[in-house]
Amino acid sequence: MKAYMLGWHWKHSPELFKERPNGIHGMQILLIRSKARIGMGENVYKVEPNTIFVVDSCYPHALYGDGECYIDDWIRFDLEDEDAEFLESLGISHNVPIKLDTDVVSDLIRICVEVFESDKQEKEETLRYLMKAIFMQIKSCSNPEGKSSHSQYENELESIRKQIYEDPSAEWNIPLIAQKLNLSVSHFQRLYKQRYGIPCTKDILTSRMEYAKQLLTDSELSAVEVAEKCGYQDYSHFSKAFQKYACVSPAKYRKNSRN
Repeated sequence: MKAYMLGWHWKHSPELFKERPNGIHGMQILLIRSKARIGMGENVYKVEPNTIFVVDSCYPHALYGDGECYIDDWIRFDLEDEDAEFLESLGISHNVPIKLDTDVVSDLIRICVEVFESDKQEKEETLRYLMKAIFMQIKSCSNPEGKSSHSQYENELESIRKQIYEDPSAEWNIPLIAQKLNLSVSHFQRLYKQRYGIPCTKDILTSRMEYAKQLLTDSELSAVEVAEKCGYQDYSHFSKAFQKYACVSPAKYRKNSRN
C-alpha cells in the first residue's frame, strides 16, 4: 500500500457539504471524528465520532456536517502487489460504516502523517507496516466476536441464492449484487464461495443448466425455447454450455431422458 495523501484531524465548518460523485482515485481510509452524515453510493449514514470507512477507488461518496465542527482523519493510497489479497483476507466490508471502540486507529494515522512528512529514508516501508496495523485494528472492530465474516450476510446470501434458482433466466450481474450488499465484488465472491463452496457465477450456470434439464425432460418446448427460458438469447452459446455441463447435446439429453 502506497500512501500519497494524508490528513489528521482536519476541521471543517458544521455546514460542510462536499460531494464526490465520481469518488477519488485510489482507495481511502476515512475516519470520522465528529458527528456527521456520510453518503456512500446510494446510502446516507448518520454517524457518531470514531466511525471509519474503507472507501473503494472511484466510489461515489459525500461528506456533510451535522450541527458541529466536522473533523476527520484520512489516508489515500494505491494498492501494490498482493495488497488486494491481504485486504480480502481480512474480510472487512468496504463503503459501509464501522464503529471503532478505541482511538488507536486515529493515533496510527497521526503517526503515519508524521512519517509521511519526514525525510526518513525508510518512510515508505514504514508507512506500509503502519497501514497494515491500521487494517488489523479495523478488522478487530468490524468482527469483534470472532464470528466468520459471512455470518452477518447469511440471510442476504440465502435470499440471493434462492432468487438465482427461482429465476434462472434473469440477467444476474455480480457487480450489481455486490453493490446492493455494500460489498466489493471480490469480497462478495469470497463470501459466496465460502458459504456455498461454489463461485456465484458457477452457481448461476448450474441453476440454468438444471432448469434446462428439467424443461428438456418434462416439457414440449423446443430446444431454442428452452435456451430462452434459461436466459440465453444465442442458442449456440446455450448448446455449447449445456454440452459442456451435461456431456451431451440438448437434443441427445432429451432423447436419453425420455427413453
